[in-house]
Amino acid sequence: MPNINYDYIENYLRDLKDIKDDKLREMFDYAEKNHVPIIERESEEFLNFLISMQKPKKILELGTAIGYSSISFAMRNKCVEKIDSVELKEEMAEIAKKNISDVGLDNVITVYLSDAYDFLEDLKESYDLIFIDAAKGQYEKYFESALKNLNKKGLIICDNVLFKGMIAENSLVKRRKITIVKRLRKFLKDISEDERFISSVVPIGDGVLLVRRKDEED
Repeated sequence: MPNINYDYIENYLRDLKDIKDDKLREMFDYAEKNHVPIIERESEEFLNFLISMQKPKKILELGTAIGYSSISFAMRNKCVEKIDSVELKEEMAEIAKKNISDVGLDNVITVYLSDAYDFLEDLKESYDLIFIDAAKGQYEKYFESALKNLNKKGLIICDNVLFKGMIAENSLVKRRKITIVKRLRKFLKDISEDERFISSVVPIGDGVLLVRRKDEED
């Protein structure tokens, strides 16, 4: 449990939507067994709902891990034509590539072995949706760099922004996580006060931040 919802609520939400695809179930079980951080089940359902509404053709993902979220997005949304996913750890990137190949999505999902910020700095392409799920202490830096690659009507989604409840409650903060907590708190405060954006923090999974640019009608 990520400490931002009651166990019985999380269990109920997860029971509502079981993992039907065998490969996704295999990846989910692998992640649990090997303590690999992947998207929370209820966040996965919420994001797939958003994607079904937003209908992005091109997605950028920062933080591939074993490829679970990108595979879920591509498998469940026919609108998605291209996902570029960036992973820092070589071992994770190789596992992700194999998983992607196993489900026949090599033509949709491309994994890049790179530091996320370095990748963003050289990136010229634009995307309809940018999903940030990399180093939590660097979210503000990733966000500011990624803005140049976001299409006009695009959406940025940041996962784990409540960071196991530590962002909202000091008693939960672990000493070795203090710097990350401070940076995430600053990031969330800055975004909420920035007049360029409309944003919302949704207390689902481990906390999901949604951000889009304001347009002339807002």
